Amino acid sequence: MSDYLDDRLDDEPSGSVVRWMDRPPMHLSPAALSGAVAGAFVLGLAAAVGLMALTSRFTVGQVHNRTSRRLR
Repeated sequence: MSDYLDDRLDDEPSGSVVRWMDRPPMHLSPAALSGAVAGAFVLGLAAAVGLMALTSRFTVGQVHNRTSRRLR
């Protein structure tokens, strides 16, 4: 019974006792970070446009008219 209750170690640990708690450092390249930011922006833009289309803030005809005028 004393084996389970004894909190003394036979050998002193040389490193961390619990290794699974050590969070590994995050390695992210600048290109990956830029891609993540750009992807989040595009996803947010698509969600905003989709929400505006669902709430009838604009129609496809209005968008076509506005873009065709600007392209002339």
